[in-house]
Amino acid sequence: MRISPWNAFRFFATLISAVLLGIWVNILSDKLEDHGLWGSVQELRAGNLLLVGGSIALVGSEYLTRRRRAVEAERFERRLEVLRQRQRRLLKSTLRIVCELVSKALNISCNARYFEAVEKDQITYIQQDRDLAILNISMPREFGFTRVSVDTPHIVSGKSYRERRPIYEDLPEDHHKLYDTRVAQMIEPRQRWVLSCPVLKLDPETNRHNEEDSPHGVIVFYGVDDVPELEKESRIEFCLECAQQFADQMSQIMNMLTLTEEMVVGHDST
Repeated sequence: MRISPWNAFRFFATLISAVLLGIWVNILSDKLEDHGLWGSVQELRAGNLLLVGGSIALVGSEYLTRRRRAVEAERFERRLEVLRQRQRRLLKSTLRIVCELVSKALNISCNARYFEAVEKDQITYIQQDRDLAILNISMPREFGFTRVSVDTPHIVSGKSYRERRPIYEDLPEDHHKLYDTRVAQMIEPRQRWVLSCPVLKLDPETNRHNEEDSPHGVIVFYGVDDVPELEKESRIEFCLECAQQFADQMSQIMNMLTLTEEMVVGHDST
């Protein structure tokens, strides 16, 4: 088995420290009866270099151990960040594919967004992830969207989050009048439909949906054109299934990242 330079240096530093301090203690012990502790130390003179050398070796070993842990922590964090970035690219490319599937199934253009769940002052909000978004339709009002409470009335994504199920709803032509002023200013009046699916959290050990934890957020598809009536119900069912499959994949990816982060934390604590 190959021994790393870190471990080899630490081993020899510890060994040298033990040897030098052991010799110094033995010599000191022989003089204690005649000279006492302080007198024995003074009597040793140059022999005290054994104490100095042993202490330096001991401190060096401890410093090297701490430095090694810091270097490994930095390396783990860099790799973890690379993993996060690759995760984001994978999710966005997959979201683009699903958005195209939904658009083709409904025979109309649509946008797709991920809304992350955040909690503040014991209130749960969903807020846009501006990077994880596919925008095929220009909606000026949506640009200023920040976040809304999941309990906000008439918000389909909030309802999907609360009920933990995929939902499709057609919006009435005057739907923007249903919201309060702040929310209405962030939602495009031309929007005609919404399809939302929660991204559920998984238990790290069982890989099953954790009913005790709230979802990570919701995936939302939406557009400004009415869905054609021909076979509308079956096409919507297909889109709901596509959204749910993507949400399940997103749950799996987030769970793997959580497990990786826990492994890093566990490694740093050892």
